[in-house]
Amino acid sequence: MFEQMVLQIAWNQMPYSTLLLVVTSLGLNLISQVATRFLVNVKDSRRIAREAKQFRSELMDAVKKGDKAREAKLKKKEKSIREMEMKSSNQRLKASFLFLIPFMLIYWFISGLVGATSIVAKSPIQIPLVVSPNGVELFWWYLITSFAFSSVITKLAGTSLD
Repeated sequence: MFEQMVLQIAWNQMPYSTLLLVVTSLGLNLISQVATRFLVNVKDSRRIAREAKQFRSELMDAVKKGDKAREAKLKKKEKSIREMEMKSSNQRLKASFLFLIPFMLIYWFISGLVGATSIVAKSPIQIPLVVSPNGVELFWWYLITSFAFSSVITKLAGTSLD
């Protein structure tokens, strides 16, 4: 019964296409952040981000005050801070690359189901290059919903660097 209903839905028609992309975006963001939680040492990444922020603040303060000795001392530490940041960002990047191909396949499947250039949402405002007079196409709607959910899910999953 339920399977027949799902198969009979016209996925290329609004609101079904709109909701399908919202659910897909939400699900993929959730999967990505849960994986990041398990694959990345989040505590270490937060510590490194705090140290780097503090370092930049101290360096900017030294430059503003014209304290050349302190600035020179901090410049010597700059290389190690960059290396720590690079190590941390590489961990996050590896987690992202792990899901790149599967997420692309899911997007490809959805675009085949809905239609790559289908209008999937209406917009009350005109955004150049994103919103056509008829509405928002699949790619742009997916991008908008993905960005909208990303920060919330990142906070909920505890993977933000803040």
